[in-house]
Amino acid sequence: MELTVYLRDVMVLPNVGGKEEIGWLRDASDHVLDILRHYLPKKYDFNGLRRLVIYLGPNTDSERRLSAGAATGVGEFLADSFDLQAWFDAPQDEQDVRILQCVEDALVEQAVKFATDPSALRAAAQSVRDAGYRLDTELPCSRTHPSRKFRVRLIRRFAPGGTFVIARVTTPKDEILHEQELLAGAWVVTVGDSYRGGRWNGDTLEILDGQGRKTTEIACAAYLHL
Repeated sequence: MELTVYLRDVMVLPNVGGKEEIGWLRDASDHVLDILRHYLPKKYDFNGLRRLVIYLGPNTDSERRLSAGAATGVGEFLADSFDLQAWFDAPQDEQDVRILQCVEDALVEQAVKFATDPSALRAAAQSVRDAGYRLDTELPCSRTHPSRKFRVRLIRRFAPGGTFVIARVTTPKDEILHEQELLAGAWVVTVGDSYRGGRWNGDTLEILDGQGRKTTEIACAAYLHL
């Protein structure tokens, strides 16, 4: 039986340029795309594509508009009217608005061509706007202490410059006892693998990666007596 492939990923790349331009683009836009991926519907059949790569910049190939790889499940879209240099020169808030609009337009245009309902894609983009282009989500490795006196919340933050991880210790009434940044400017995939699980070793919370290996630990004995 043939399995349905659902849309999971949206990427942007410069149509003209090299590694330096790719780095600049990622630093300034990854948080917007990460938040959009978070809100994309879990089961959306985008004509069998699992990823859409949007190339930004002038059209250097008049024949190229969308290349859909049936075997790989990756489609390519050219946003040839997107002025990448002007976008680089714009302030961060304006960059956020422009890049999301570009991605939403590309997704909706293709959804219409594929005869699929674009409303779920529009809703995902609107959720990014409603979140203010920033988002904190609690990771599944968060744990409540066996005493029930506090909880260590591992927060994944999507913000300009990459993905951040914050350890936040809170009371049952959500009062913050302590907060510290564990990771800054990381790739979202790195965070997903390195902060997969958690376990208590006495009063120390050990964070585990996808292979069950300890990646960091948070000493919590001090919060038992507050």
